[in-house]
Amino acid sequence: MWRIAAIAVWFACASEPSRQLDTDLIRVTKDANLRTDTIGDGKFTELATFVLVEAENTSKEGAYVTLGGELTDGTNVVSQLRAQSLWIPPGEMRTFALIDKERKPRPSAKAARIHVRGAMVPRTPPPMNVEGLREVADGDKTIVQGIVDNPIARGGNVMVFATFWDAGGKPMTRPFSLIWVPAKTKQPVQFVGPAGSKRGTIFLGDTAY
Repeated sequence: MWRIAAIAVWFACASEPSRQLDTDLIRVTKDANLRTDTIGDGKFTELATFVLVEAENTSKEGAYVTLGGELTDGTNVVSQLRAQSLWIPPGEMRTFALIDKERKPRPSAKAARIHVRGAMVPRTPPPMNVEGLREVADGDKTIVQGIVDNPIARGGNVMVFATFWDAGGKPMTRPFSLIWVPAKTKQPVQFVGPAGSKRGTIFLGDTAY
């Protein structure tokens, strides 16, 4: 089963002004993975077409990057993709899972056009972060481990994501887990990749305090 969570953006203070980064500084990889599989969890599972695509923040500032796009049959637009936002630190890359806007399978879809909709630089970056990343080879798959650090005096729920790549560097899966991290606490996390995974990483999505 493929599990994908919607991503909301955490703002340290909604009233603080922000500004937009030049979207030319966001580089979207061409090696997108178009798939049709089960999304959601429990009674909310559905079969839908989605795209795994990566974006790199080449600037010297972190930003909430928003990607959108559409599915095509190679020539014509088949459907729209839901826009998604992720925090990308300077010089780093994140994997986006862009789902068909109507959450339906699109058997005629052959490709995806991805657009950078925006790159917002907040006054305050998200406080939680992942440290101590470690990759462990386990037979024909990769395991990734890390520690989620919550340095502030409030506990919070955070969506933790992982990306696993194959030998050619193509994203294979993007599993997730929602965890509670108490105030000023570090929480260990681990994800097991699929067969054939050669690399992996962990990063954070939505945080709610």
